[in-house]
Amino acid sequence: MRLRSFTASSLPDAMELVRRQLGDEAVILSTQDLGERGVRVTAGLDDDPEDQFGQNEEAALIAVEELSEIFDFHRIPPGLVDKLLTAASSLTAQGPQLMLAGALDSVLHFAPPPMVQASGGLRPPVLLVGPSGAGKTATAAKLCARARLANRPATLITMDTVSAGAREQAQAFAKALGVPLREAGDVERLGAVLGDCPSDHLIVIDTVGVNPYDADDCKPLRLAARIARAEPLLVLPAGGDAMESAEVAIAFQELGARGLIATRLDAARRLGGLLAAAHAAGLPLVGAGLGPSIGSGLASLNPVALARLLLPAEHEGSLLATGTRS
Repeated sequence: MRLRSFTASSLPDAMELVRRQLGDEAVILSTQDLGERGVRVTAGLDDDPEDQFGQNEEAALIAVEELSEIFDFHRIPPGLVDKLLTAASSLTAQGPQLMLAGALDSVLHFAPPPMVQASGGLRPPVLLVGPSGAGKTATAAKLCARARLANRPATLITMDTVSAGAREQAQAFAKALGVPLREAGDVERLGAVLGDCPSDHLIVIDTVGVNPYDADDCKPLRLAARIARAEPLLVLPAGGDAMESAEVAIAFQELGARGLIATRLDAARRLGGLLAAAHAAGLPLVGAGLGPSIGSGLASLNPVALARLLLPAEHEGSLLATGTRS
């Protein structure tokens, strides 16, 4: 039996979605009242008419319902929940954590944090972009730290020479890491600074926070990305409202962002905003800020790691423990 989840504003609307997408032969297996967010219906369709809804399908239904509760806790948008649950329902044999990881892998995109190539080959500079207060400067330092820990050279460039304490913070990070610090208060200066940077370094450019909905505010950012021939990465805090985070990510994607680094995951209980941002903008998740430590506070974010963050410890062994409801 193939399971799918549908969310709508009312039960009749959800039933209509089931009928349109699965046909009249679909079986309604469960309904869930989501309060103000509507109702979710889990339906099944027998690919083989002679196949009976047995223990494996019952286990799948239990897993889908428990994962649904977890997704609701994280305030993941209904449309994204439906995609994740549908993907997860075919992976029950792998166990709960890998089941969730497989669903995340099929719906979202992941990539490793930027690093100097092992052969010393060239890579484009990394341009960190995002709203004010997102944690770009600390993230820039953490990227340089990852390079240094891998015995690769790095250079930190700051374009924020006007915010209170920004220059001092960058200087403190660069001194602690033993990496060169360059300042570029405007786009013209950035071009000159880049020309003086060693070509075999990981070059990380920390930018001033901007309002992505203000064209004038974003113009220097577009110019900086073009002059530096850089790879823009969006730095976005976890824990924000899902719709707001998604709209911000889309706006920065339209400005050229090619990946997303999440910050403050250690201080966020609900990660729906992070998932909504990555999914809505189609941005690969390339790193996660898991703590204040510059040396170890930025981790790779792959499907298994994200599943561990989403899945509470008390649920890890319970989703498929039995084929019947507890």
